[in-house]
Amino acid sequence: MTIQIHTFRRGAIYTWRKRLPAKLGGGVLQLSLRTSDPLIGRRIAAILGGESCGVIDAMVHQGLSKEDARRLLGAVIAREHQKIQNRRLAAAEAGHERSWQQAKSYDWAVGKALTLLAERGASACPLTDQDRDSMRDEGRTEAEIAAVQTVLEQEARTYAEDPRQGLNTRSLRLMREELKRQEFSPLELLHGRQIYYRGRGAALLDMSAEQAVTEQASDLAAELARAQVCSDPPVAIEAAARAEATPSAPSVATAPVARASLNTGAAHAVPCEQPAYDPQLTALVARLMDQKRRQGMSGGMILQMTRVFALFVEATGVEDVRALRQEHIAKFVDTLQLLPVHYGKSPKDRGKPLRVILENARGQPVGLSATTINRNLDYIGQLLIKGRSEGFRGLGDLDPNSLRQRKTKRDRDDRPPFTAEDVQAIFRHPVWHGFQSTGRWQQPGNMLTKDGFYWLPLIAALSGARRGEIAGLKAAEIGTVEGIPCMTLHINRNRGLKNLTSARVLPLHPELLELGLVDHAESRLAKGGRDADLFPDMRPKTLPSVEDAADDDEGGKFGDKINYRFNKLVDRQVTANRAKKTFHSFRHYVATQLGRLTDVPDQVRKDILGHAGSSITEERYTETSPLAAKLAALERLPRLPL
Repeated sequence: MTIQIHTFRRGAIYTWRKRLPAKLGGGVLQLSLRTSDPLIGRRIAAILGGESCGVIDAMVHQGLSKEDARRLLGAVIAREHQKIQNRRLAAAEAGHERSWQQAKSYDWAVGKALTLLAERGASACPLTDQDRDSMRDEGRTEAEIAAVQTVLEQEARTYAEDPRQGLNTRSLRLMREELKRQEFSPLELLHGRQIYYRGRGAALLDMSAEQAVTEQASDLAAELARAQVCSDPPVAIEAAARAEATPSAPSVATAPVARASLNTGAAHAVPCEQPAYDPQLTALVARLMDQKRRQGMSGGMILQMTRVFALFVEATGVEDVRALRQEHIAKFVDTLQLLPVHYGKSPKDRGKPLRVILENARGQPVGLSATTINRNLDYIGQLLIKGRSEGFRGLGDLDPNSLRQRKTKRDRDDRPPFTAEDVQAIFRHPVWHGFQSTGRWQQPGNMLTKDGFYWLPLIAALSGARRGEIAGLKAAEIGTVEGIPCMTLHINRNRGLKNLTSARVLPLHPELLELGLVDHAESRLAKGGRDADLFPDMRPKTLPSVEDAADDDEGGKFGDKINYRFNKLVDRQVTANRAKKTFHSFRHYVATQLGRLTDVPDQVRKDILGHAGSSITEERYTETSPLAAKLAALERLPRLPL
C-alpha cells in the first residue's frame, strides 16, 4: 500500500525505497521506517526524499579518480594484450589447420562477453534477441554467438559476487599492485572491477580486429569515471532520521530509521557491510552445525547430517558453495542410488573412499531407500537456506525437492511396529525371568541382572521413548513431579534430543515402579551423585561428536551397546513377520496402542511421544498436557508378563 511517493507498507511497517540511476547500477535503495503510523511514515519519508537527491548525486562521483581509472585501465589492457599475443604464438606453433582464425574468433567472443558484463553487470546474461541480431549483422556466426553466451554464463556468476571474493580478487590484486594501495572503499572496488572487465573486453575485441589498443586507455578511463552503489547508509539520510527523532518530536523517536539495505536489480551492486563468510562448503557446513548445536539438536543428528554433507562433497567434487548448480544435486541423488543398501551401517565403511565403496557394491543390492534419499535432500535444502541467509547468491535457483523420490510403500510399513503379541513374547525371555550365565543369557536359569539391557526395553514398551533418550538418562532425571513419579527427558551431558518437541516429562508406568526403577535411580544417586548415569553400562566408549566419531562395533551413542543382543533376542522370541523390526518398533507399538484409545485426546498422545502439534494453534497456543492426563493414558498400555 502506497501512502505517498517512494513510501510503501510492507506488512504493518512502512518502507521508503527509491530506484537508483543507471550510473549507480539501477538498484533500489530501501529503508524501513520502523513505524506503522501513516502520519509518522509520511513525515520521515518526506525528509528522506529531499535528502536522498543530494546523497545519490554525490554517490555518482565517489569512485576511483580519473587518474587512477586511467592507470588501472592501461595496466589491464597492456596485460591482456600480452596474454593474447602469447596465446596467438602458441596457436601458430601448434600448426593446426585454422588455429589462428579460431583463436581470433574465440578472443572476440570473450571480449564481447566481458564488454557486455562491464556495461550491464550480471544482468547481461542471457543474451537478448536484439543482441543476437546485432551480432549477426556484424557477420558473426551462430557458433561465435553461442560462444558469447557460454562465456557470459561463466563470468556472470563471478560478477554477481562480492568483489573481494573468489575470482573477483583478480581485479583487487591488480588495483593494489598498480595503484599502490591496500585498502579501497566499496565504491572503488566496484568501479575497479568494472574497469578490469571493460579493459579486458576492449583488448580482446580490438586484437580480434587487428587494431592497436593501448592508445584507447585514456578515452575509456574518462568514460568509466562513474561509481557503483554501496549499501552503507548515506550520512545525510541518517542525519535526517536522527534530526527527526529528537525529543521535540517524541512520536517519531520511538520509530528510528533502520540502516539502509540494497535490493539490487543490478547484480554487481554489492552490500559493502555484508559479513565476509568463508565460501568453502566445509566451512558452511560447520557454521550450520554450530547453529543446530545452539538450537539443541542432538549430537547423533549433527553427526548424521555432517556425514551426509561430506558424502555430498565427495560425490560432486564441489568445494565452493558459489559453484553449486542443480546438476550437482542430481549427481548426488544418482550416487545415493548406486550405494549398497546397507551403506553406513558398518563403522568399517566410514574410512573408505566413495569410489571404493561403489566398486565393492558391484553385483550387490544397491540403492538407498526413498526415505533415506529424501531425508538427505532435506539436509541439502537446509544447507542451501543457510547459504542464502549468509548472502551467497544463486542458491535460490537450486531445488532439491524436485529430485525427491516417490515412496513405494506407506511410512507405517517402512519400519513396522511390534504387535501386542510380539511385545508379550519378547518379555517372556529369560533376561526378565532369569538366565543361566553371562555367556548363556538366552537359556532359562536363576541369574537376573537389572542393567541397561534389562531396563531399556521395559521403559520403551511402557513409555514410547526413544532408545537414546532412555539410555542417556541421568539418575537425577528420575523423580517426583507434582506428586507423580516421572522421568524428565531434556538435553543433558550424555545426549541431545532429536528436536525441540522431544523435551518432555513422562509419568512412569506403574509396572516400572513395581519393578524398582525408582529404587535403581536412588541407588545410582547415592553412589555417583546428581551427575551419575542411570545406566552406566550404556555409556559408549567414545561419545558422539562431529570431529571424533566412534569406529568400534559398540558404536558412539548411548544405547548402541544393546544392538547385537537385542536383535538376537528378537530373533528368538518373534517368529512371525520378524523382518525390519528393531528397538524403535517399541515406539511404534506405543503409538499404535495409544491411537486405539479413542477417548485419549490426540494432543496427549503427541505430548507423550514428543511430536509437534499439527497446527499453529496446537504448537504455539496450547500448553502441554497435564501429567495426570499422560499418566492416565500410559496406565492403559498392556501390562507385561513379568
